[in-house]
Amino acid sequence: ILYELNNQRSKKTRVESNNDFHSLCCVFNAFLSGCGRESVDVSNAKMLMILSQTFYFVDEEQKDGGRGGVSTENVNNVDTNTIPQGESSSSTISKTTKDRERRIYVKNEICHHDIWSDEDFWDQAVFQCVSESLAKSGVLSNYVRSSTVTPVGDGKRMGDDPKTSVKWHDLSPDEYAGAAAQVHSVVFAQLGSLSHSMIELGCGIPRACNFVRRLSIRYQLPLSLRIALIQHLMKNAR
Repeated sequence: ILYELNNQRSKKTRVESNNDFHSLCCVFNAFLSGCGRESVDVSNAKMLMILSQTFYFVDEEQKDGGRGGVSTENVNNVDTNTIPQGESSSSTISKTTKDRERRIYVKNEICHHDIWSDEDFWDQAVFQCVSESLAKSGVLSNYVRSSTVTPVGDGKRMGDDPKTSVKWHDLSPDEYAGAAAQVHSVVFAQLGSLSHSMIELGCGIPRACNFVRRLSIRYQLPLSLRIALIQHLMKNAR
């Protein structure tokens, strides 16, 4: 279901019917209730977080400034060439602004689920995100050296691949510093992304800040990067 919804979000993210929107929210809540802490469950829950901030319903009866809390910063990007004849650009932008303010996202309907208050879930999510990002970036694969091969009978050679990745303890001081900086960059990005998701899902600024502090220490993130993350989160509280 999640993969089908992921394909759908590139086509259309607005849910036209209130009943359909309610049904979609029920599916999301049921999915979260069935999630454990296994790798596949955490991975699916992460995808669900993204989708919940994508699909929405516009409540036409709702007064301005609805539950969606959506930023209107993209309203200025309205193409005035597409405005119907007889309508002013200001009236069209005003209508777009109101539509965005009246959006109710799925995240607004699932933010009270118990899973978001479970620290173990967020810890597993960070571990998975960091592991996946490091695997894709191939930090240690940037440091490859020729392996030793030993001649044996009939001209054959015994050994591993002509080139092999080195271990952390085999790196020179400069190489170690470079690799550590890349790892810190990955951890910084993932903590920033997940702490933002925590706020979007109603966890609150204090809990998000505590999450960043705790995981920054666990992953040995430099103090300057910890402070940058905390300051960014605190700006959202203003």
